[in-house]
Amino acid sequence: MVKFFIRLLLLVLLLAVIVLGAVLLVRDDPGLVLLRYRGWEVETSLAVAVIALIGAVIVVHFALRFVRGLLRLPRNMKNRSQSRRYAKVRRQLTQGLIDLAEGRFEQAENNLVRLVDFSESPLVHYLLAARAAQLQGKHDARDNYLKAAHDANPDAELAIGVTQAELQLAHLQTEQALATLTHLHSVAPKHDYVTMLLARAYHELRDWRALVELLPAVRRKKLLRPARLRELELSGCRGVLELAGGNQQDFESAWSKLPKDLQSDPSLLRYYFERFAQQGWSNSKAEQVLLKAIDQQWDDGLIEVYGRYQARDATTQMARVEKWLDDYGHNEQLLLTLGRISVRARLWGKAQNYFEASLGASATAAACMELASLFEQQLQQPEKAAEYYQQGLKLCLENKS
Repeated sequence: MVKFFIRLLLLVLLLAVIVLGAVLLVRDDPGLVLLRYRGWEVETSLAVAVIALIGAVIVVHFALRFVRGLLRLPRNMKNRSQSRRYAKVRRQLTQGLIDLAEGRFEQAENNLVRLVDFSESPLVHYLLAARAAQLQGKHDARDNYLKAAHDANPDAELAIGVTQAELQLAHLQTEQALATLTHLHSVAPKHDYVTMLLARAYHELRDWRALVELLPAVRRKKLLRPARLRELELSGCRGVLELAGGNQQDFESAWSKLPKDLQSDPSLLRYYFERFAQQGWSNSKAEQVLLKAIDQQWDDGLIEVYGRYQARDATTQMARVEKWLDDYGHNEQLLLTLGRISVRARLWGKAQNYFEASLGASATAAACMELASLFEQQLQQPEKAAEYYQQGLKLCLENKS
């Protein structure tokens, strides 16, 4: 309105300047203008004719604008009504977001879908409504909203699919989420978030082989925190080894296919040699890997499992381990390991000394049980055996409490 008055004022000023110029121009000679048409004539001075012409032009201009305004009136009214609707829809969307953030999920759902048919972006409304429905446990409504989102914008397949997978994972519908994510991964194999969600689905479904194959991409793109990534990598590797079963060749083949940097992880090495110890397997190359790992970084867990590893020659095995006595002579796990190797070498007295030294360094239930078994089966001293069994049981109970 202000702009209109400014333009009108400028027009009046311009008209006044023109009139004044015309008056000055014809002051000495007013001139004569004669109009004649079919017996009808008008005679006037030049100045009046100019002013009349200007006035006529102005009248015609505003008349045309008025007529144009009348012709555009229906469209303008429609646009104005639509603008008011869009503004109302935006207010509903904003209120729905506020309700969702504040935990009023039912109100959020209602606000988000109330005027969705008039929204410029129904996709956003439906995706947010799906989340609100999920948080209420209304999973059928959630799926309906996701379908409506796809119908509203089929080109937004990735956004809809990611939302669907997130909600399925949150509802523990992991197999359905995996199907969704597998499709999305085929559509957009380089999409970082899809890759991360797919790794999560593989882990929850314990699909270890697929997880191990996917994790190098996760590491390369730095999609997870290092600690979480390491946790998934180790879980996947242990799962792959577990799937290998009780066949030593299959087990070692599975191990050889694991990433080299993970093969040197102490916890995974412990798991690897734990299977050797349980199954009574032997492999000189694998044994060298363990010994090299211990030389590089001392690890009590590796020492403990090596004590239960049945090497082909127990005497040679003992000679290797005794080299560490100078540096770690008071380590209870090292002494326990030497005691176990001594038993396999049938050196009963030496085994007793090592077990007792381990208990002297730090009393553990494992050392008590080994010493009790030695007294019972080899040294034929049942009283001593009962004493150490009792002590070991007490330590077990204390550790559990």
